Amino acid sequence: MTTGKLGFIGIGAMGSAIASRLVTGRELYVNDLNRQAADELVRQGATFAPTDEMAKQCRYVFLSLPGPANVVELLLGSEGIARHFEPGTLVVDTTTGTPTTDKEIVSALAELGVDFVDAPIAGGVKRAREGTATLMVGASEQAFTKARDLLLAVTSDVHHVGPSGAGHAMKLVNNLLNSCNRFAALEAVRLGQAYGIDQDTVVEVINKSSSRNYTTETTFPQLLSGDSYRPQGFTLQLMLKDLHLANEMAESLGHATPIGHLVEEFTQEAIDRFGPGADQSQLMAEWYRG
Repeated sequence: MTTGKLGFIGIGAMGSAIASRLVTGRELYVNDLNRQAADELVRQGATFAPTDEMAKQCRYVFLSLPGPANVVELLLGSEGIARHFEPGTLVVDTTTGTPTTDKEIVSALAELGVDFVDAPIAGGVKRAREGTATLMVGASEQAFTKARDLLLAVTSDVHHVGPSGAGHAMKLVNNLLNSCNRFAALEAVRLGQAYGIDQDTVVEVINKSSSRNYTTETTFPQLLSGDSYRPQGFTLQLMLKDLHLANEMAESLGHATPIGHLVEEFTQEAIDRFGPGADQSQLMAEWYRG
């Protein structure tokens, strides 16, 4: 087990799920703008601490923030905590970020003797808490070796996909396809219903056929079965952010993503209809209503 003080900044739904995998048997310090978000982790033995103190004391610091701009501001802004890091500190960023931002961060931290690993997670909050989610890791071999034990404590499904930035690139690829699949599955299932086939029957047959995907295998049967929907725990605003970052990365590479741009437009339309804080499940349940 990796020893030394461990910090975790950003303990919202996903951050707290990841941090819950690290609290047992470790000296874990946590921080979030919403102090109450830390209550459960504190009950499990974590300590709430200011970010600057955490940076001074912890040799390992995890981040789970809303987006890459938040990571840059936290680390390198006017009150950035990077200046407090000791040489040899390891930063593990589980935020859905971008390779471009990673390049800036890696360069700045390298001057301080600090390693950076981009390790976004996929699979949802439930799987993250269970330790069965997927980590996509971008890092130098040295940084990955240093981070390996902690990453494996989060989940056994760890993929070192390339150098710094590759983890975030892979997450954007995943989220782009997930969002496209979501709208395509919704359209197809509703088409079956329009013909008069029961929704559960449509989904059951699809899941035994070549078009099955996460939306048909998980979202529909677990969250959209019956007369009401259950929240998935992921807002339309976050969905739009991830789509935009993926399309933006594609543009920077000179790579066309016409379907991705169309789904980004659909997601913006959904936000206009349901609001930025609406859950993905509301989109799936109400897109074709009215």
